[in-house]
Amino acid sequence: MNNYDKYAEYTKTGSWGEICRLNNVELDSFGTRKELKALPEYLEPDEVVFALTSGVMNQSETSNSFDFGANTWLVVLTSDRFLFLDAAMLTKSVDTQSIRHDHVQAVSASQGLMLGKIMVDLGSRMLVIDNCQKATVKVLANIANKWLKELSEKKESASKPASLTSETPLLDTLERLYKLWKLGALTESEFKEGRQRLFASKEFAAEKDRMLSKLP
Repeated sequence: MNNYDKYAEYTKTGSWGEICRLNNVELDSFGTRKELKALPEYLEPDEVVFALTSGVMNQSETSNSFDFGANTWLVVLTSDRFLFLDAAMLTKSVDTQSIRHDHVQAVSASQGLMLGKIMVDLGSRMLVIDNCQKATVKVLANIANKWLKELSEKKESASKPASLTSETPLLDTLERLYKLWKLGALTESEFKEGRQRLFASKEFAAEKDRMLSKLP
């Protein structure tokens, strides 16, 4: 991901406007000022924000009881998921929902005369966020699809037996598996399976013996 370190830096400082400027769009805070203020509380450790916009989604079973009909949500694309926040109008409660990247098939955008919408394909259903700032929808969809492709390629590369050959130092392979797990490209069970397979390999045993032989 281009500018990953910058995204991480701005996420840490809560500089949402800087993240938008990094994406060559303006911060869309229409109807989401309370959500933007609350956003840091709902991010997980080491989670990095890539893009933000606001849009209208229909109420769900978990929506705030003081709100009615379709509401304006803060839509956040992060390194781990799509995160949606909706602050109640009359209370301090915040409705939050998220979709992990491993559940997303693709993300598309549609631009109208003045506004746009984002469609998140979940396979079994399509999630639509409407009435978004026109410029933001294409940017968010492009970054999302690029990141999904990158995660998929890393996951595929990590699962290939060739990754466990002696051409690559096995400790580096273990470290790479750990980083992929932390990034969300691997589930915990996939990480543990890959680690177990690595430990059980003849190459790892040979590497371990080689390292032990160098000890005084």
